[in-house]
Amino acid sequence: MYGFVVHGSHLMQFARAIGDTDSAFEDVGRLSATGADALVAPPTFLMAADHFDPTYSRRPRPGASWIGSRPPGDGNAAPSGFHMEQHFTFHRPVRAGDALTADARPGATWEKCGRRAGTLTFSEILTDYRDSGGDVVATARWVSAFVEHKPPAAQGGAVDAGHAVREVPEDVSAAGDLAVGSAWTTVLVEDLMRTAIVMYAGASGDFHPLHSDDVYARERGFSGVFAHGMLTMGMTGRAITDRFGHANVLGFGGRFGSQVWPGDTLIARVEVVDLREGAKGRTVAELALRTTNQHGVQVFNGTAEVGVD
Repeated sequence: MYGFVVHGSHLMQFARAIGDTDSAFEDVGRLSATGADALVAPPTFLMAADHFDPTYSRRPRPGASWIGSRPPGDGNAAPSGFHMEQHFTFHRPVRAGDALTADARPGATWEKCGRRAGTLTFSEILTDYRDSGGDVVATARWVSAFVEHKPPAAQGGAVDAGHAVREVPEDVSAAGDLAVGSAWTTVLVEDLMRTAIVMYAGASGDFHPLHSDDVYARERGFSGVFAHGMLTMGMTGRAITDRFGHANVLGFGGRFGSQVWPGDTLIARVEVVDLREGAKGRTVAELALRTTNQHGVQVFNGTAEVGVD
């Protein structure tokens, strides 16, 4: 358990890292304001709470051994678990000025036999984020998979610059005019820069060497560093917040697919799969999200719930 304060300047840094260009994140007055109308965090911002965890394993710490730039079998190997899914449930928006306490606990565990990877053991970590009054503001669910027989590392690298992006017609109706089946697409990034991966590492606090250390990544069979799954998810969240606003996101989660490499172009498709009446008569839209790269390969598959004004 540890505590932290949501600072407006950190929200600005995180928004920049995921490509969120909402002008509110550049407004000094909004960044410094607190209270019920304060700036709302992007839906994946709570990952950045790891900056405040004094024992966080994905951040180099003075006096502690670090897994980066060491060959396999050097006695300092990375954890064997892979981050497979991430989910957030919001009881109210996370805002600048919030003083929160993160309290993690183990969730469920289960096994699945894969055709290529052998036995996969899945485990959950559930983290409640409580405000100064003890109320739960949000709950995060991190799902890891531990592989009994690790398959060969996926290869990848800069993409063919001449490969065309698939176009999907976009529904441009207003949020209040949505119907089941309404869908739209958003180009999240074109020609992803390595610097963008560095920016996300700094904003989130996740410096795992697979995303920051070319030597480490290559010695483990990859063609180099690749993007954090949470960078892909964070960018995908813009397809929701650009349409509905940050404060209206009630839940957001999904599963990571293929790796995202420097040079990739990512496109998110969002579809309304259900509309229902929520609390206080407010309409809630259930959304299906699918993010693909320029080759049509799925890199993220998720869902979200948003309040429709």
